[in-house]
Amino acid sequence: MHASPARILIVEDSASIALTCRLHLDGFGHQFFTATNGAHALDVLGAQEVDCILLDLDLPDMEGEEILRRVQAFDQPPSVVVVTAKSSTTRAEQTVTAGAFDYLVKPFNAARLITTVGNAVRHVRTLRQLAPCQPQGRAHHYRLAVDWTGNLGQGTAGYRAYGRDHEISAPGQPPIPGSADPAFRGDAARWNPEQLLLASLSACHKLWYLHLCADAGVVVTAYHDDATAVMCEAADGGGQFVEAVLHPMVTLAPDSDVALAESLHEAAHAKCFIARSVNFPIRCEATCRQETAA
Repeated sequence: MHASPARILIVEDSASIALTCRLHLDGFGHQFFTATNGAHALDVLGAQEVDCILLDLDLPDMEGEEILRRVQAFDQPPSVVVVTAKSSTTRAEQTVTAGAFDYLVKPFNAARLITTVGNAVRHVRTLRQLAPCQPQGRAHHYRLAVDWTGNLGQGTAGYRAYGRDHEISAPGQPPIPGSADPAFRGDAARWNPEQLLLASLSACHKLWYLHLCADAGVVVTAYHDDATAVMCEAADGGGQFVEAVLHPMVTLAPDSDVALAESLHEAAHAKCFIARSVNFPIRCEATCRQETAA
């Protein structure tokens, strides 16, 4: 699905590539602006609010990374889609880390361009809608890719004809092998979405807990959690988590305050970003013990 008409700035010193981008995106009602160098692009951005920038990294007067850096300083920056040659893929991945929405490698086809721009426009419009609700908060952006690797030769010709395996990836990070729960014909040797959700809850609680302990002068020397959760299926085949229970086992330095350490789990739960984002109860059954003094 493509986004509704948007204002798009094409920053490209090649007239033919700029024209190709415009022709591929024509027919969706977009309003286009073009710039052949960085200075011109910044002039346009100073005069117009745009939703998406198609940004060539190699411009005659400045590098695309500099434009990206300046755009990121805007109160409500547009989405930036970097356009690069095959030889600059690593460089393009670094721009995503620096705040670009995505990148396209030349030569790209019309479908890939249309989909990427549509996603970028929807993304920035969602952020702009949320902005008035969070005037004092910082927005943190997360991106990853999920690639299905389970086509066994017939695609989804039948429920038993395809594998559930996929790979989760992001630039600069090791891939995560994923699948479905074995109850749904998944591979038990790979991570399933339900496990990853539980892992996110456990890890987020741990990170907040260590933070609060450090602030309170409580010295933690080891932390282990055997987290559990229950998901119930509905009659229509859907389902939902109904409970998660964290069981942190915390080891403290000999002179740390055990009572204070135990109380900080409640504060960590209240702060945890993931716990605050789910709609099922999460219990924490923690234990704390002190190391024996040498």
